Formats: sequence, C-alpha cells, structure tokens
Amino acid sequence: MPVAAPSAKLQALLKEFQQVAGMAGFLNHGFDPPQLRLQFTLYGRVRTGTEAEAMGVIPRLQAWSEAVLQKLREDSAGAILPGQVLVAPIQAFQGGGYTVVVNATFATKVTDSGYFKVKTAVLAAYQEAVRLREAGFEAEAPSGEPAG
Repeated sequence: MPVAAPSAKLQALLKEFQQVAGMAGFLNHGFDPPQLRLQFTLYGRVRTGTEAEAMGVIPRLQAWSEAVLQKLREDSAGAILPGQVLVAPIQAFQGGGYTVVVNATFATKVTDSGYFKVKTAVLAAYQEAVRLREAGFEAEAPSGEPAG
C-alpha cells in the first residue's frame, strides 16, 4: 500500500516552522500523514567576559531554559511534550570572552487544522532565545520570567 503524500498545508507549515527554528536553533521533522512530527532544538546563548562569569551564568541559563519549556507546554495547551535541557561546554573566543549555550529540545505534532497554538508558542520561545542572545539577562522581564 503506497504511503500517502503530505498535504500542501503540512508542507507549508513545515517551511514556516523551519524559518522559526532557524532564528535560534534547528528543526528535525517527519511526515506521518495526516500529521507532521516536529523535533525542535532551541539554543539559549549568553556571552560573558570571563570564564568565572560563564560558570556562574550556567544555573541561571538552565532555569531560563526550563521556564521556556514550561511556557511552551502551557501556551500550546499541552500539545508540546515535556522537553529536555542540555548544557554545552563553555566556549572561549580567540578575541576574548566566553559563550555558554544551553540546548532545549522539545517535540510535538501538528495537523492541517491543529497547529495554531503550537505555532504561536514556538514562535514566542524562539523570539525569547533571540532576545537573550542579543541582550543577555540584563533585558529580562521584571517578573523574572522570560520576556515576551
């Protein structure tokens, strides 16, 4: 029995999700008509001046990632599965400074008609990751939660 081809709508949704994921991470996917399965990796990235500062920011970056994952679940009404956080080794730059990266991975599936909450939640998470990369924790929302 031949496998059903994904709908044009699912293919268009994939392109949209790939654009969003490209802001601060990447996306793996699989078509399982009538669903599109999505596996996201989002990078939380902070640049510091010293290695000691980089070590000190790791717990805060982990907490930030966990808060983003929780917000993804809430904003998607549970359609996004619980995620996982992984801290990458601290990276030194030749010109000075250090970068700390935390990878948050999460998965979901969407259909032609059931995608809006997931799309909105994912876009907000990736926008928050871009904000963190560009402004660091100094521009964090006053409530202590991710801005956005």
